[in-house]
Amino acid sequence: MNNARYLRECDFAHFSLYTRSGVLKALRALGATMAVGASTVHYRRPLCVSEAFELRSRIQRFVSCKDGMVSAVTFCKQNVLHSSPDHILQHLYKRKVEVLEFPEDLQHWINFIAASSKALRGESELDNKKNE
Repeated sequence: MNNARYLRECDFAHFSLYTRSGVLKALRALGATMAVGASTVHYRRPLCVSEAFELRSRIQRFVSCKDGMVSAVTFCKQNVLHSSPDHILQHLYKRKVEVLEFPEDLQHWINFIAASSKALRGESELDNKKNE
């Protein structure tokens, strides 16, 4: 399986999960949408052409059906536009939902994405000042 296919499979899995969980209906009701803000794939071992695999959610893992080996792990940050994750969850569950703690490796990744975004915003501000 080539590298692009891993992210394509993740997109299909996200769509399926959001449909089954009611998130897509909540997004439509709130006039919101989601877009991928960041993604990372940690490749451990290739999946061969036509090799069966499972894509397990929570933290997405590509697991070979042949031997159970985790072939790749993906992190994907979804950005909510025109609403917020809190509003979507409140719409779905009709109450405030408590935020779960993230595993340490995921929290490090989230911190990296936040630091990268902050640095890019700083560069944009410098670019804007140069253009004034």
